[in-house]
Amino acid sequence: MMADRALCLLLASAVFAYANNNVATIANDFVFTFFNAYDVNGFKPGVLLLALVSNNNHGTANVVVTSPHPSFNTIRVSVAPYSILKIPITPASIEDQYPGNRTADGRIFVEDKGIRLQSDLPVAVYAHVELYNGESADSFLVLPAVHLGTQYVAVTSMQTPFGYPNMIAIVAYQDNTQITIGTQTVTINALQVASVASMDILSGTVISGNKPFGAISGCTCGWVYNTSGACDYEAVMLLPVGGWGTQFTAIPFMYLSTNWYQVVANTANTVVSVGGTTVATLNAGEYRNFSIGAALVTSNYPVQLIQIGQNTGAENNYLGDPFFLQLPSTDKMSNTNVLFQPTGFIENTSGGHFSFFLRIVTNMAGAGTIQLDGTTVDALKFKRVPNSSYYYYESAARNTTHSVTTNNPKTQYSVISYSYEFYEGCGFICAFDLPSTF
Repeated sequence: MMADRALCLLLASAVFAYANNNVATIANDFVFTFFNAYDVNGFKPGVLLLALVSNNNHGTANVVVTSPHPSFNTIRVSVAPYSILKIPITPASIEDQYPGNRTADGRIFVEDKGIRLQSDLPVAVYAHVELYNGESADSFLVLPAVHLGTQYVAVTSMQTPFGYPNMIAIVAYQDNTQITIGTQTVTINALQVASVASMDILSGTVISGNKPFGAISGCTCGWVYNTSGACDYEAVMLLPVGGWGTQFTAIPFMYLSTNWYQVVANTANTVVSVGGTTVATLNAGEYRNFSIGAALVTSNYPVQLIQIGQNTGAENNYLGDPFFLQLPSTDKMSNTNVLFQPTGFIENTSGGHFSFFLRIVTNMAGAGTIQLDGTTVDALKFKRVPNSSYYYYESAARNTTHSVTTNNPKTQYSVISYSYEFYEGCGFICAFDLPSTF
């Protein structure tokens, strides 16, 4: 059960372009959606839906949020310079396949529930879902429209308890967008959502379209193999296939010696290796779950890799539970300064308090050149990812705003923030670069 959120934002006043044609994940235009957080029986403790807007500019960002949902009222707000604004999204029925209006049988369901957020200054946007009883939550980085693609592969839970389906939700950016989810095809207009809910595993489902669109997948409440803990909401905004990579740093979350991951492929005969040892050979639309310690994960063709949160067991007071964390490939690491704030909105009603953590992964040039809250992190505090030229710094963090910066143009890094509480946990990537698609 996850009840904390980490609000991350990219510290930049413009979209920076690099020689590899990647640009940072800040922009002026975003589309996204929330898939349902309740079980099929309709137990509804209340849900908090937020759009978190991070304005890291000298000026005020003027933001407009719209949706075709009939009960949604257009939102117009101003976000002060160098601040984060939490925008409540209501009503709760804007969730895809909201209880009383869902199938859970694998059929495509079309609804007017997409959300568009536009800003006159480039901002970072995060979506957040949390039950008011504090028992389940997750959040994800919303990809800017400029990063949307036309082909994705879904990631969903390893296991689905009764009443909590896996879900895929597609939001169109343009009218007359033809979407294929697995073997089903439908045409939707801008801000319409085509979603699928199923008690089956949907990992590896190929999703394609004739125009760029956004894709979110996960589980209403997913489990992790052979671990203590409960089920939790798992959600991630998928990377388009063009944003995948062939090399990743895999670092277990705090208090864990090994961690579960899910990898999906889009090319036949994709070989995935850990430290040089093959762990999976996949064809297009196939997936594999595996558990490893700190390692370099490589593949001969691009893949998408998700790190899965898990409960840390009795020896750590059962801190943590399932959540999805998108891992960018090492070629997507950024030189852009980062500002982030771990925040727990609603603590679990069963008791406990949040613990916050951060991770910085960098190339060889980065160790000793990165500042955390204005102070250089000693190079000796970085650990080497085995059999690689990458290093990582993992530390507990205070529940306050943190900055990660560098003055070295050769330094490339990625930052994640994640949190634990009693049977709760969440985390997501704070900074990375992606190819611009249009």
